[in-house]
Amino acid sequence: MLTDPATTEIYTLSLHDALPISDHWKWAVGAATVVLVVVVGTLFLVVLRSDTAEAGPAPSVILEPTATPDEASTPIPTSPPKVIATRSPTAVPTLSPQLADPVVLPSTVNVPIYLTGAKNVGSLEFVLTYDPTVLEVSDVEAGGLAQNSLFDFGVRVPGRLWAGLIDTDGINGDGPLAVVSFKVIGPGSSASQLTLENVATYDARSLLDILADATSGNFTVDGPTLTAPVLAFPR
Repeated sequence: MLTDPATTEIYTLSLHDALPISDHWKWAVGAATVVLVVVVGTLFLVVLRSDTAEAGPAPSVILEPTATPDEASTPIPTSPPKVIATRSPTAVPTLSPQLADPVVLPSTVNVPIYLTGAKNVGSLEFVLTYDPTVLEVSDVEAGGLAQNSLFDFGVRVPGRLWAGLIDTDGINGDGPLAVVSFKVIGPGSSASQLTLENVATYDARSLLDILADATSGNFTVDGPTLTAPVLAFPR
């Protein structure tokens, strides 16, 4: 007869009963570590995927074949151009124009009244006419031939000078009878005629008239230029 083997009794043991207390603590730490690694890895993958989605697909790089230079296209070195030195033009000095000296206009002029060929002239009078807008009489003096004579003059009307003299010994020879001093009042371009009018001469002994030829003079302010009037007696 077969007899049933004895039934083995199974006792249910808890994990706490199967493992010692120290092994249970190690298992708990290990499980926590695994969970932490899984969480961190999951977060890393989420962040990586979000960055990749924002960046977009990576640009594709197309490689172009590099051209191999052939001998025909190789540049041939050329020598640099020669620089030829040229002389810089020499400046020719130019003379600066010289300014002319300013024209100084006269303020006064002395006009002599000349006698030529005088013989025993005892008395003489005349009127000298001039332009009163150019000249103005300032003084009249006896000339070299009339130093011993009685001499007088006067300007009754501007532009007309009267002068007269008496010499009992008589005047002889050539020279100035009188010298008229004028003040120049006209502009530089002005001029004045100097004319002898109403000339009367007498002989010192016979008291007869003596004929004389009068030649007019001229005065120009710009210059100035002067031509003296002359009384010429016949020789």
